[in-house]
Amino acid sequence: MTENREGNGPFFLKTKGITSVQNDSLLKAYLNMASSQTLKWIESGKMPSEENVEIEGTEPYIVGGHTASGFWVDTKRETTIHGLFAAGDVSGGAPQKYVTGALAEGEIAALSAVEYADNNKSSGIADEITEKHLNEIKKYLGKNSSHYSVGDLEEAMQTVMDSYAGGIKTDYRYNSKQLEIADEKICQLIKLSDELHADDHQELMYIYELRERLTVCRSVIAHLKAREETRWHSFAENTDHPDKSEKFGKLFVNSVFENGEIRIIYRDIKTGGGAVYEHSN
Repeated sequence: MTENREGNGPFFLKTKGITSVQNDSLLKAYLNMASSQTLKWIESGKMPSEENVEIEGTEPYIVGGHTASGFWVDTKRETTIHGLFAAGDVSGGAPQKYVTGALAEGEIAALSAVEYADNNKSSGIADEITEKHLNEIKKYLGKNSSHYSVGDLEEAMQTVMDSYAGGIKTDYRYNSKQLEIADEKICQLIKLSDELHADDHQELMYIYELRERLTVCRSVIAHLKAREETRWHSFAENTDHPDKSEKFGKLFVNSVFENGEIRIIYRDIKTGGGAVYEHSN
């Protein structure tokens, strides 16, 4: 990344000339790790053995794909919100599970969700859609048009995160002032999302997916701000706190979403002594 900033790019992984066996092995590895790269090789008609691969300095994964972060889940992949299940990168604590691992977790989560639904048929969970939610749904479906589309707001969301929240436009560097701006702009996009229009239930789903992503953006921003250190260099460089912190090395930085705001919780990491990891206990 430093070399790139100094104008010495672009950079390549030297693969030209590798054997056919090595070529096939690389295709299989990336099919599991980053399947779009394997598809790109196939679509371009040039295999890694024929052409060196251009590379970036880093890839900023926020959750479980490369770090020990993500949602708290138990062995059935249930989150701390009972009845809500998570799988893949979003479920924390298991770095580098990649595609096959995410598929396995997805099956565990799906089976657990079915079991949960079967065990709670008489609880009325399915009827808990409040009048407020129904009115919100009618509002999105009832509008004739909107000044913005879901795609417009998603693009704006990505631009905000890339520019102010440690994204590619700043070489994955950020500071507290940038994070404040990022949160302010994401909140503006949340307000704009209230004005979106959906022609059908498929487009309605896209609106709710966008709103969920915007909430995740606020969570990412809050966590970046709360962890006052740089633990994984090049993945996320906190320029206000460029070094590793002994204090934060002994803390989980957790959060809950309450009354429209994210509350940060610092928890000591406890080892040994019969520690219990299942949140239901």
